[in-house]
Amino acid sequence: MQNDQVNEKQLIEAARADISNFKFLYEKYVKAVYRYSYHRLGKNKELAEDVASETFVKAIENFEKFKYQNKPFVVWLYTIAHNLIIDYYRKNKRGDVSLDSLPFPPAQEEEDVLSKVTKEDLIERINKKTGDLPEELNNIFTLRHTEDLTFSEIAKLLGRTEGAVKMQYYRGLEILKGLVCI
Repeated sequence: MQNDQVNEKQLIEAARADISNFKFLYEKYVKAVYRYSYHRLGKNKELAEDVASETFVKAIENFEKFKYQNKPFVVWLYTIAHNLIIDYYRKNKRGDVSLDSLPFPPAQEEEDVLSKVTKEDLIERINKKTGDLPEELNNIFTLRHTEDLTFSEIAKLLGRTEGAVKMQYYRGLEILKGLVCI
């Protein structure tokens, strides 16, 4: 882990010295940014590619503003992608979900909700609503579910304790339950 941070810091310094070296940061993180976008955009491949590309364009345009703060560079990229995705949903007015627009009718009291909802439908609905969470919480969900990191790894990346990350994650789950109407 420490070796990755040194390597990343060296890549950032090389890109600061000559922006053509930014390609090494791009190569290291393009798949992660694409995966993040893909899951947040309902598995729309073309749109995810557009967001990933635009993320790196914005990163290059604003690279001089980036300040290394012992957090992985990818967290900054996720923030840019997150903002682009929010802009996309705002522009397309897809943020509000009514019961009529759901892919299945609301469950009756005696029905088992989980039998009506496929896991994929639920994951897609959760991914769309994760963008409504505060930025740091959204980053925790991204690192946990898109990058498959452990709570311990996330805590190290964000400079927090594992317990604090877990607590924030589980509070976020409660928020999501309300947003997704599980």
